[in-house]
Formats: sequence, structure tokens, C-alpha cells
Amino acid sequence: MKQNFFYFLLVVLFCTGEIQACSGDQNNLLLPDEEQKELNISAMHGVCRQNLQWMNHGEVVEIANNIANSHIPVVRINGVKERGSIEQVIHNINSFSNKGIKVLLVQPMWMDMFPEGYEKVTGPNYKLYRMSDIDLDRFRSFMNELLEQLAIHTPADALIGLELFNEANWGGFNGDLQPTSEGKGEVFTLETPLNHPSFQAIYTGILQYGKCLEITKDLMNDHFTGRDVKLVTTGLVSGGERNNYRWSINNGFTVIATNMFMTLLQGKHPEQTEKTNWLQFADGIGIHAYPALVDNMENDLRTYYFDPINAVLDTPMPYWMTEWGFSRPQFQNNGGEKRRLHYARNFIKAIETIGGTVMTALYEFDATNEYNIWENGALLESGKIFQEIID
Repeated sequence: MKQNFFYFLLVVLFCTGEIQACSGDQNNLLLPDEEQKELNISAMHGVCRQNLQWMNHGEVVEIANNIANSHIPVVRINGVKERGSIEQVIHNINSFSNKGIKVLLVQPMWMDMFPEGYEKVTGPNYKLYRMSDIDLDRFRSFMNELLEQLAIHTPADALIGLELFNEANWGGFNGDLQPTSEGKGEVFTLETPLNHPSFQAIYTGILQYGKCLEITKDLMNDHFTGRDVKLVTTGLVSGGERNNYRWSINNGFTVIATNMFMTLLQGKHPEQTEKTNWLQFADGIGIHAYPALVDNMENDLRTYYFDPINAVLDTPMPYWMTEWGFSRPQFQNNGGEKRRLHYARNFIKAIETIGGTVMTALYEFDATNEYNIWENGALLESGKIFQEIID
């Protein structure tokens, strides 16, 4: 648990560009006297509740009750990972479905996708799988079993999407993205030549990922006939351009810029010999955003999150904002939960104004003190954003 907490602390620092440095109005503690309390929406807005494999069934049911009673219609949960199983994932999905809550399932890289006896490599926080080492036959076998069991044992309308891997463009979750010999993070952008020595395994991994998308889509077509379940790409760590990836570089987290990742996945980099457009097998693009505290949230989201990807897409695609949030420490002695709610409203309004986003998942419901919106049996004030959202 402590290790998990440490990672999420690192994520917020990286994804927000060191938080304080990018805030647009840190000293403005006054909120408008009359702030719009109802938000008309077209996207579905929910929460993340990760690492349920650490919970027993009764605890999961209690969490589902709390989310349902908070008027939250969708939850992002993890698939099979350490200490978990397909059976447990099925129980988790059904626990939420029984409360009328839709589920986005994120399946991370998992040992059954890799050669037998595979050993993970050292990462910045803990040991990691290298995406380039995926055994495609074992990947297909595992995903076939997972999807077949989900189709048999969950309601037809329980799942809305399957997100394949988490933050595969970031060194915190993909062992291909190693730091330099000096312990610094590298950043691979559209200007990076494909023959760059430290990029070889990374490029191989992206091609493997594309093949995994094709396999997963084929299996979903086999098992989810008649169901409306979308395949979503890995939630991409985004926004580092705001501070030229300074935090990532200084702390040993290597990154593939989102536009570079998507360019390679489409087979359209000028130096690529493999020209397959693997993105064609996905139904949506996963993206993560931890924006700066600025009132012009629309501009921030367009500039650092949506525009870089849109600029390289062959055709427009819907987005799934599978993580977003504002950490609680940013608001200590700085407006508190009232101010945090203010920025949550700004975020939702910006997403709706920009359009093209199917769903968002606020990180995190109750699993970490850094981001939680539920504490001591009740919603924090910022969590009441969901009670303001109307269809």
C-alpha cells in the first residue's frame, strides 16, 4: 500500500508539471458568489476505484453502495493483476452492475501475457513488464479466457469499455522506458529519430501493442456479440509539454510524447517501415489529465492534452479521459474543498465545451488520501460535483 501511495504522489507531481509552478491563480482564494450549480452534459462522468484485488467481496459491495449513493454512474476498475484473478474481476463488475453502475475495465500488462518464467525489470517505483517482451500467443490465450468469462458471467450492459494497459507511454508502467545511465528520464518526441539507440525496445513495444489491439478487438468481436463494449487505448500520460517534461527528466521517468506514440501506432512516422495503422482496431483514445489550476481550463486542456494528439490523427476519434483530478494538498491553506470543487466544475465545463469525450473518470474515489473524494463515510465537498451533473 505504501508503495502504491508513493507512485500516485509521483504521478500528480509529474502530470501537473510540479503543481505550484503551473498554477494560474494560486493567490486568488475568492470564488464567484454565484457559481453555476447544474452542469448539462453529454459525456458520462465517473470515478476510478483501483486495486480492488486487495478488497474482499463485502468491502467491494460497500464501495459500490457508496458510489451509487453518491450519484456516480460509472466506475473505472482494474482487471487481473497481482493478488487478483478473473473470478474476482467478475465479482467486482457484478457488484457495481447490481447497483446500476457501469464499468470501464482497465486490463494492465499481466504475467500470463509474457513467456513462462518471465522476470520483470527494475522500474522507478517497482518491477515492471516490458511491453516489447509480450508473447502474442500467450497474450491471446489470456485475453480469450478473460473476455469469454466476462461474456458468460456478467450482464450484457455491465461493461462500457475495455482499456488495454495503463500509461504505456510512461516509465512508471512500461519497463521498456528506462532512464539514462545518469538516472535521468528521456523524452521521445516527433523529432526523435527511430534509430536512436535507447528507443529500439520502445519502438518494438509500440508495435507489439498495436498487434495486441488487433487481437483484443478480434476477441471482443467473438465474445461480445450484441454488446456495446468499446476498446480504448492505454490511458496516455499527458501534459508534460507544459514544463518541457522537467519533473520527469529530473526524476528518472522516461516518456513517449502522446503525439509520437499515436504517430507510431498509426504507422505514419516518415522513418517507419511498418506502416500498419494499428489504431484502426481501437474505438477510442485513452488519455490522462491532471491540469494546472487555471480558470481557463478549456485552453489548458486543448493546448496540452487534446491538440497534440488531434494534430497527428488520420481521422478524428472519441476520447476517454480515464483519469483526471486535482490533488488535495494543492488546496490546503488555499481555499480547501470549496476551491477544489470550483476547479472540478471548470474541468467538466471545459470537457463539455470541447466535446468529443465519451467519458471521464475522476481519480480517485476513496483509495488514496491524496485524491480521494470520499472520507469517513461521506463525500467531501469536491465530490459533490456529481450531484450537480445532470443528463
